[in-house]
Amino acid sequence: MEPEYDYDLFVIGAGSAGVATAKTAAKLGAKVAVADYVTPTPQGTTWGLGGTCINVGCIPKKLFHYSAHLGQSRKDISASGWDVDTTAQHNWKKMTEGALAYIK
Repeated sequence: MEPEYDYDLFVIGAGSAGVATAKTAAKLGAKVAVADYVTPTPQGTTWGLGGTCINVGCIPKKLFHYSAHLGQSRKDISASGWDVDTTAQHNWKKMTEGALAYIK
């Protein structure tokens, strides 16, 4: 016997648009299913829901870009009279761990 599936909406792809669509439909009372698959990279990397943009693209890039802006802002606010330590060093490991925590 074939299994039966009864969904109001079946979303193919769990990128940012697919997840947003599924969440919105579910909030409106729809019975929703989402399907997604990520081919592992040669290093074996995979990720969960969210697609490329959320996990390895746009969002991480924006977080790294924001970090760079903060470094420059530190110099700018010092020139504006704020007492800040302009010699502090950037911690790449801490930044990447923070970005990964934000994504999850």
